[in-house]
Amino acid sequence: MFLLKSICALAVIAFVTASVLNKPKKDSRIVGGEVAAEGSAPYQVSIQLSKDHICGGALIDKRWVLTAAHCLHGFNPNSVTILVGTNDLNSGGVRYECEKFIMHSRYNQPEFANDVGLIKLKTNVQLNDKVKTIEYDYRVVPDGAVVRLTGWGRLSAGGPIPNLLQTINLTYVNHEECQKYYEPNRSVVDIGHLCTFQGRGQGACNGDSGSPLVYKNRVVALTNWGIPCAVGMPDAHCRVSYYHDWIRTTINSN
Repeated sequence: MFLLKSICALAVIAFVTASVLNKPKKDSRIVGGEVAAEGSAPYQVSIQLSKDHICGGALIDKRWVLTAAHCLHGFNPNSVTILVGTNDLNSGGVRYECEKFIMHSRYNQPEFANDVGLIKLKTNVQLNDKVKTIEYDYRVVPDGAVVRLTGWGRLSAGGPIPNLLQTINLTYVNHEECQKYYEPNRSVVDIGHLCTFQGRGQGACNGDSGSPLVYKNRVVALTNWGIPCAVGMPDAHCRVSYYHDWIRTTINSN
């Protein structure tokens, strides 16, 4: 679902699957990517409501999923399941029940900021060749780095959710450069955001929210929001290095 919001003339959307709820949401999916090879992202999870995909996430521990806070906001953990171990939403994999959701205490303060959350599962995930954890990175991504996004976001604005996991390589755009694209509303790009831009026709869309961006085999960002979809503006993601201590201390205390 994408959370649709109006910032002056900008329609900013969080990349969640809007088909699940009747209320507007921020949006994200992969446009211009390709089908991911089987087993190429064993850390990727699908967050589901009534077995419908709403968001992505990354398995960072046998008991913990890292995702965007807006993927959790307004949902009851008892109504949500986590699908792991498959690239196909219609086949294979194992579902796990959620014990609790933890959103950053300053989520959406200011608007669009601190969009990071954790899901604690009721039981440990059984790891195997198709299900693996991934480290979350404390290091800053270098300018111009190419990061890899995976997700089940829509293939075009208003288009269908793909059954098969999609992947795309995107280029990191530094904070100052990203803010310039959003003038005179540059404050929507917060210090906790990491931006990517690959040109028109390539980027995130509805359903990609919470999905991980990976650099050198570590999660460096989580899809947050953008102007749907792949219209020639950078997408903004949660910068994992900025929230590394929050993630670590939250897991240790829960």
